[in-house]
Amino acid sequence: MNSFYRRFVEDGKALADSRGLQWSLPTDLTGNVPRAARWDLAALCGLVTPPNFWHSSLGYDTNALDALNVSRKEQNLERITSAPLSEPWRDFYQAALLNELLVKRNKPGHALTNIGRSVRIIATCAGSEAPWELTPESIQRAYNTALGIGSSGKLAANISMVVRTLIDGLHIADRSPLEKFCTPYSNQRSSHKKVEDLKRGNNTYRQTSKVRAELSDRKGAAKLPSEKAFWELVRIVFTEQPRTFVDAIRFSQIKVAIACGFRVGESILLPVDCEHWHEHVASDGSLAGVKGGISRSLAVRYFAEKQSEDLGPKGIVLFETRQHVPAIFEELILDALREAERLTRPMRERLRLQVSTARLLPEFSPDALVPAWDIYCRLSGSLWFASPSLPEDLVNKYRKTLDSVYLDEMRERQIRQIPTHGVSANCMKYFKKLPITIRRPDGTPFIGVVDWKNAYIRVSEAENLIRREMASKLPDTIPFPLRDGSSMSPAELMFLIPIRALIEERNGGILDVNRYFAIGRASTSDLQLHLGGGANNIFSRYGQTDEDRALSLNTHSLRHLQNAELFRLGVADTIITKRFNRRSVAQSYVYDHRSLAEDLAHIDLPKGTESMPPRAQETLQMIMAKKIRGPIVDEFLKIQKDLGDDEAFRYLSAEADGLHATPFGFCVNSFTVDPCPKHLECYDCRHLTRSGIPEEQKRLEQLKDRMVDVVNIIESSPPEARNIGWQNQLKHAQSRLESLEKILVTAPMERPFPDGKDLYRAVDETGGTSILDGPKPWAPV
Repeated sequence: MNSFYRRFVEDGKALADSRGLQWSLPTDLTGNVPRAARWDLAALCGLVTPPNFWHSSLGYDTNALDALNVSRKEQNLERITSAPLSEPWRDFYQAALLNELLVKRNKPGHALTNIGRSVRIIATCAGSEAPWELTPESIQRAYNTALGIGSSGKLAANISMVVRTLIDGLHIADRSPLEKFCTPYSNQRSSHKKVEDLKRGNNTYRQTSKVRAELSDRKGAAKLPSEKAFWELVRIVFTEQPRTFVDAIRFSQIKVAIACGFRVGESILLPVDCEHWHEHVASDGSLAGVKGGISRSLAVRYFAEKQSEDLGPKGIVLFETRQHVPAIFEELILDALREAERLTRPMRERLRLQVSTARLLPEFSPDALVPAWDIYCRLSGSLWFASPSLPEDLVNKYRKTLDSVYLDEMRERQIRQIPTHGVSANCMKYFKKLPITIRRPDGTPFIGVVDWKNAYIRVSEAENLIRREMASKLPDTIPFPLRDGSSMSPAELMFLIPIRALIEERNGGILDVNRYFAIGRASTSDLQLHLGGGANNIFSRYGQTDEDRALSLNTHSLRHLQNAELFRLGVADTIITKRFNRRSVAQSYVYDHRSLAEDLAHIDLPKGTESMPPRAQETLQMIMAKKIRGPIVDEFLKIQKDLGDDEAFRYLSAEADGLHATPFGFCVNSFTVDPCPKHLECYDCRHLTRSGIPEEQKRLEQLKDRMVDVVNIIESSPPEARNIGWQNQLKHAQSRLESLEKILVTAPMERPFPDGKDLYRAVDETGGTSILDGPKPWAPV
């Protein structure tokens, strides 16, 4: 055990002790923690539940174990059985969870899914190795196991991230660094490509100022939605008729997300009274519109995430702010919000009553006897409680308008049919599976055969049944703490949805939202699931072609899209920063995905450049934007200073071709007349400028690794082979290795060798690049 591991675990135990958490948790034979002993991670962060997040397992990851055993069987190795993690791994796992939640202040879902599960997968594949004893073989095994059980590459990317940030970053393992061993086996290379694609998108997070290889290349394009998916989503939510009540609410959420660019967590917590109008007046008190301005504008009230002010004495609090809506989006936003408010009004009224009375069926007194079919409708949400089917004409009208008036009409028609036709078979089956007493109209229990036309249930018994048997359907009633010390009921949120509305989601039935008791707020996971790559997402349900139905979209990509579009349209970075409630302008540039051509389009060229060739104008724009450096740039600036703009522009027109991409970076030099005699030998050339492109960084790192191997091979030569040629080889390899190391640590847009050699020389100056092209002293003069 090394000191780094010991200190990390001790810090974790101190955090647990400060929060009154039991560190040594009991487990069963497979590592599951008993319910009474589990850590409530949501409560630990001060979050309002549901959703709940529990620290419930200290055992091997079951999916990883299954995949590992398949591999072991192919190698004729003994099968590994499920068991609790060893004590060192349990301590490390728990310390990692608390570090994410209480030190980094990340959310429980991220701590459990991205960090915790990755640690458990590594522990599953490590065998008898403790965290500080990890070997390259174990890391590669864990990485490839994750490749095998994850279809998107995200799980394997998480393994690589945990190795880099936790195991390597905190020096937990004695053999660190180990991340370079997150490499695929030969049969996993196609899956590994998905991880590379994910990393390519993620690695642009702090490299948004880099120069692109082409004018049309976008910075961090992987973070933007695909063109096909975005426009198909727009077509769906603005033209398709939602097939279910819940889909109608999702459509409104997506419309708001497209127009406002909220984070998904901010969208679901929009308050119902989020519509705010601002009156704008001139200094004399008259409306600004009279004087050519705007008299009235819309702003959306919302609760911003990731704020320094959202931490209260007992945990996370909601930080209220507003986002002003551009005039072109006002009608869109108002239609979406008002439609969502109309749809959720019956549920909101019921939830308010449930919150104020602390009851589940507050419309009845606890001792009341209510017809069984009525209780069935309220518990299941099904409107089909009489034997005859629902009237087709009313069903069609409701599906077209989602007007709750038609639900009441269908309900009244069903009630009139019960005396002659009886209740539906589904209603009878529903109660036969539940431990509840079915009573006669006088309150006495039925013995034997039940007359379902005259069957009743006591309300208090129904509520007890719900709390005992249907805990996952309990309505959301816990209030949200606000920054000012007050609280807000979930009933005051805009996007309410029926919890586990299986009648509608699975069976295609009609959900009676007027009476369904299980009401909750929309969740981030719901929207992410129905826009993600699942088998039953919005694209698969509403897409017109097979290609459309296979699409998916990351909810956060809509935020990136709006930010990038505002930058592209020339909106000031300060306004963009204020719109999205960020603390610094630098945070907004993380979301800047403009191409270089779009960057340069907003740079006004000075007078006198109209006659310059297009390439020369582009180069001048790049110089003005300080996107490139090099000898040509230095010469241009010197001529501009000494001789004036006209001479500098003429010089640039002649040398404007001098920007070229190489595997090492950008070379700012002219190749129009003479090729570089040292092409791709930029190891000490003053023309080289780093670009910061991720692919360039990757190539350089690979080249460095190969050069290290070359140096090692040369140095391992036997003493008898170490002659002058050996010394020259070693010196040559070491010099290139030193140059590569210097290039790798050079920041984007900087020159690794500003005082280096000028490896470029014109052919007529050097006498050629070969001896046949050199001077011929024997030739006659």
